[in-house]
Amino acid sequence: MKPIAVWPTISFPTASPVQPDEDQNDIINNAIAALQEFPDNRGVLIMTDIFGATPCNAARRLVRENKSAILTGLNAPMMIKAIQYSSQAENLSDFTETVKEAAIRGIFAITSAPEDLVCKEHG
Repeated sequence: MKPIAVWPTISFPTASPVQPDEDQNDIINNAIAALQEFPDNRGVLIMTDIFGATPCNAARRLVRENKSAILTGLNAPMMIKAIQYSSQAENLSDFTETVKEAAIRGIFAITSAPEDLVCKEHG
């Protein structure tokens, strides 16, 4: 079984930080070079931080149906789920949705202190 590649990943450190002097073509070329490292897989999931930012816009040009997908709004639960399940995933679309749901479920708004908060005296 060939795994779904996750880009960037911990096991494949192919994060491509965008430099201030790089244009869209530089970013695309760097991303294509990184994607070449995954020739034997069932797809590549590209995760970016902000939708509409330069890395996301460049990555959007790399999306190919059933070959590559993008998730934006990168957070820790998203990255953990992607790394945990990439080797077991059978379908890029389903895998992408699973990782997206993990990202959403990992977001909480905590706006008040818990009622049972007790500070202990040290002494």
